[in-house]
Order: sequence, then structure tokens, then C-alpha cells
Amino acid sequence: MSKAAVRALKVFESLAGTGLRGKVTAGFFSGLLKMIHPRAKVIDDNLKLAYPESSEQWRKEIRRKVYENIAWTVTELLALQRDPSQVFKWVKNVHNMDFAESLLTSRKGVIFLSGHFGNWELLSGWYAQYSRSKRHCLHIVTQELHDPDMSAYVEEIRKRSGIELIPKNVSVQKYARMLKNGMHLALLNDIAGTGKMMVPFMGHDATNMPGPAVMSMLSGVPIVPVCIYRNAPFEHEIEFFPPVEVPGKDLSHDERMRQIILECNKAIEKFIRKRPDLWFWLHKRWRP
Repeated sequence: MSKAAVRALKVFESLAGTGLRGKVTAGFFSGLLKMIHPRAKVIDDNLKLAYPESSEQWRKEIRRKVYENIAWTVTELLALQRDPSQVFKWVKNVHNMDFAESLLTSRKGVIFLSGHFGNWELLSGWYAQYSRSKRHCLHIVTQELHDPDMSAYVEEIRKRSGIELIPKNVSVQKYARMLKNGMHLALLNDIAGTGKMMVPFMGHDATNMPGPAVMSMLSGVPIVPVCIYRNAPFEHEIEFFPPVEVPGKDLSHDERMRQIILECNKAIEKFIRKRPDLWFWLHKRWRP
């Protein structure tokens, strides 16, 4: 089944493109999603929690747009494979670009913080190619999917965009050394974590991934939030934000950790509140 799915995506990859071909491809994926309604209840429950005053009609409309965002995300990534440099045509505007330039010229390490928002893979591909033109690299941690064939295909797509992949089993200490030596690392930090530390996200306590906080504390590099908005198919804008504030060492280790995680959550919340239709609401972010 998994091999068949990958083969089907590669067929779509050969057919996908901008214009009419893009509309047909996105229409197929959008129609499929609307027909099977994956995790419709999870989406609705999440929206009720984050937007308690919302109407059923509003939540239904957001769910429709979430499926459309997923459909266009897949379509854009498939179309991008013919020529990854197309991403520079599709990103129409970059806010706070001067700040991004300063990160590249300083040769210092940085942790880019984002989430499953907009076309997050396109965001990584854009920065990877842009940073390579400045003789730098973007690294991400490989996250193996349940399906090994699909995982291999996703890795292949990322490598084509110039992204450097780091195995998940690398120690935190090694990450810290790499960051101290100037590595630019991108992390998606909007899913439920495995730790016991509960920190508010969108107004409700949730478990969190401690990675950005731990790596920043060990390496001393800043955490810089960044996101990508889709304004239309194949039309995006990127926004860089000021670094997350890191509390002083007068606080305990756990207090510093909690404060950094809280600030990271607040940064991601800003993206979502601005465009809730672009976030991946299918994930069980608030687990009981």
C-alpha cells in the first residue's frame, strides 16, 4: 500500500505544475480530503477548545480551508520538484529580510522556530536555497513517518531543495556544539510533547517539545520564529520575528525552560491567530 502511494505521488509529480495543471492536481487532492474527512472530529474539537465562542458554521468553513491548504501544499511541493528554484518566484515578499541577512552574515548559529503552518516545507526549501547562495546551510531533524517508503520519499524531496538532514538520534550535546559552530537549525514545535511539563498553548495547558529551549540554553544561540503565509496558490510571503526572550540564569533550570517554552508557544500562536485556516488542526495538540 505504501509503495503504491509513493508511486502515485511520483505520477502526480510528473504531471503537477502551475496554472491549469496545478488547479487540477489540487482539485483532486482537495476533493479526496473532503470526501474522506480525515480527523474531522479532531479538527472540530481543537477549534472548539481554541475558539470557544466560534459557531459550527465557522468551524466547518475553517475545516474546509484546512483541507484546501493541505491539498495546495502537496500540489506545490510536487510541482516544485521539476525545478526547486521556482520557490523564489512563489515567495513574493519577505518581512524583516534585513534581519535574516544579518543571521547569515554573522556566521553565528540560530534555531528557527516554526510550526505545521502554511506550506512549511516550502519555507524550509526557500531558506535552504537562499542560505546556500550565501554559503550557508539549513539543517532539519529527520522525523520518520510510520510508513518507511513515504519517509524516504519526503527525505528525497527535502534533499532536492538543499536541506541538510540530521538523524533524530543525534545527542542534544552534539546539537549544541553544532549550533555553537554556526549551524542554522529549523524546528517545528507545535505538536504535543512527551515530557510532563505543562505549558499553555492557545489558552490551554499542553505538553510540549522541549528541544528548542534545551538547545538554546546549552548553546547560547537565539530562537528566531518564522512563518510562511499562503496568499494564493503559488503565492506566499514569509515573516521573520525578533528572537524569543531567554530569561536570565538567576532562575532555576526548570523555570528557565518553562519560560522559553511559553515564549515559543506565544510566537506560534501569533501565526495561528492571524490565519487559523493555515494551521494543521488534525493533530491532537491537547492530549488528556
